[in-house]
Amino acid sequence: MAMAKVKCPHCGGTDVYGNGKSKTGTPRYHCQNADCKKYFMLEYVYNGWKPGVDEAIVKMAANASGIRDTARVLDISNDKVMSTLKKQKMR
Repeated sequence: MAMAKVKCPHCGGTDVYGNGKSKTGTPRYHCQNADCKKYFMLEYVYNGWKPGVDEAIVKMAANASGIRDTARVLDISNDKVMSTLKKQKMR
């Protein structure tokens, strides 16, 4: 059986161990790097959980995209867009 090396998307470390499976059967991983210690999955079922989506929401809002437009383009829910924008500090 071939084993692929998994890299942590947060720190890039290779000291990663399997940590069970999600409800949909996707494997979960845990980074053992002393500075990181984060849990992650390589494939996400819902697009709102993928890394970088929060930054894309904020960029689209800064470029005057509406909530429904952002949700439609990124294929996520309106509630995800609203909760992300509420968490951002307004300057």
